[in-house]
Amino acid sequence: MRHIIKPLFRHRMMPLLVLLQVALACAIACNALFLLQQKLVPIVSPDGVGNPDRLIVAWNIAPRGQPWPTSRLDQVAAELRAIPGVGSVSVAGSFPMETVAQMNGGVYGEGAHPAKADTAVYIGTHLRDTLGLKLVAGRDFSAAEEGVSYKGMGLDENGPAIITRALAERLFPGGDALGHVLRLGDAADAGRRTVVGVVEHLMRNKFGQDDREDIDYSMLFPSIPTNWPMPIFALRARSAAEVDGVLKAAKATLKRELGPEMIQGIDPAYEMYGDMRERQMAQPKAAVWLLSGVSLIVLLVTVVGIMGLTSYWVQQRTRQIGIRRALGARRGNILRDVQLENLLVVGGGILLGMALAYAINLWLMHHYELARLPWTYLPYGAALMLLLGQLAVLSPALRAARVPPVVATRSV
Repeated sequence: MRHIIKPLFRHRMMPLLVLLQVALACAIACNALFLLQQKLVPIVSPDGVGNPDRLIVAWNIAPRGQPWPTSRLDQVAAELRAIPGVGSVSVAGSFPMETVAQMNGGVYGEGAHPAKADTAVYIGTHLRDTLGLKLVAGRDFSAAEEGVSYKGMGLDENGPAIITRALAERLFPGGDALGHVLRLGDAADAGRRTVVGVVEHLMRNKFGQDDREDIDYSMLFPSIPTNWPMPIFALRARSAAEVDGVLKAAKATLKRELGPEMIQGIDPAYEMYGDMRERQMAQPKAAVWLLSGVSLIVLLVTVVGIMGLTSYWVQQRTRQIGIRRALGARRGNILRDVQLENLLVVGGGILLGMALAYAINLWLMHHYELARLPWTYLPYGAALMLLLGQLAVLSPALRAARVPPVVATRSV
């Protein structure tokens, strides 16, 4: 190793430039990959909603004066249900991709040391059927449970609940949640909900900083909240061919039933659930493109920089390489030495880059409230930089290996 290390100390500028470039690229790559993963989670995760192209959502329905009583909303829902082609209708106080009720203090399982989770709560009638959620255990809400109304959102009331499989596995060992009780908050007199069913997926529409697990922490509560000023109506068409007719009839029905009682100048919004999801995903997708572009540019600049500096380094040592070839060194020996030299320099840059990546993450946490960078991203970033470093030096190393001994002789 002496003949590889000594030239690095004799000509410090070139190795130092490569080392600093690799350190900066490694620090940026680790943090960019971490942020990229966070933004990708809601984009690639299943939301659990079946056939979103058949789900129509009417929102931004604002009453003039006092909120509509639950009996009036039930009557409107019955009118919507009578529309030909409608399979299911929900009246909701909170709905995926539109509004969300958040549990203050979290939700707790049973036991002396219960597990805790921050969850999204969606409240309304016939939500599981309208959303098309796949039931993997237990049952749907009964007619009697659907008919109960709670004060406000009912977040501190006792009753049944349907939760996602991810939440069941979080709160109860082995995911066996059926029949178990959830405590809604950390107060001793907090409301209790008995788990009657478990659905496969239901994405929450409040994306956290690192939500690989809690993206699917959601619950369903039955009922129409009383005194709720902005109800949401959701209609599921029986087939895709009937969507247009159902949408047209739903607009006419809501205008006829609630139009005179709405605030003038505020028009209800009608959207397909798939369009609502795309609207929610617009910001994460833009961030993914931005982070991908930044990461790609940084890595390309690093590769080009290593290649250029190594090429110059090889050119400056052409005579030395030729002498070694004349003394019996084979092409494989030259190729190996150039790659090993690059490995040492890039390895030093990676060690510095990992420390710099952690420091950058601490700064981002302090100023932008980002999540802590998991240590597992550091070896991933290191492996990526090592691979790129070896690929970048391959062309200069092959050129160095092709230097014939006679070139060195002529340059003496």
